Amino acid sequence: MAFAVLVFCLRAVQFDAVWKETEKFIKVGLWGVNVGLALMVVLDLFLGGVLQLWDSIANGYWHARRLTFLMGGLYHKLERVRVAGDTIFIFAGAVPIALGVLRSVWKRDVVPSA
Repeated sequence: MAFAVLVFCLRAVQFDAVWKETEKFIKVGLWGVNVGLALMVVLDLFLGGVLQLWDSIANGYWHARRLTFLMGGLYHKLERVRVAGDTIFIFAGAVPIALGVLRSVWKRDVVPSA
């Protein structure tokens, strides 16, 4: 929802010719954010939840929430795998969107030549 409001506002302050160039940054950024979030969910959150569920069924809820479980073994290694999704989120998502916003601010008053 926040991206929709951001894009709506960016589009409102630019002429069509200027928007066509800014739109490229926004499209890349939107896909980067979505792919990065999907990787974070698939590589870390879902698998970590399955591990915790399995451990809570086997040993009890208290055991799956202990710091020794969370900071050791496969659960902790999954947190390091999440870095792949974080990197894509930042460099393919957040950076292009930030560049698009900066471009919008710099070029908002540019009147296209008729």
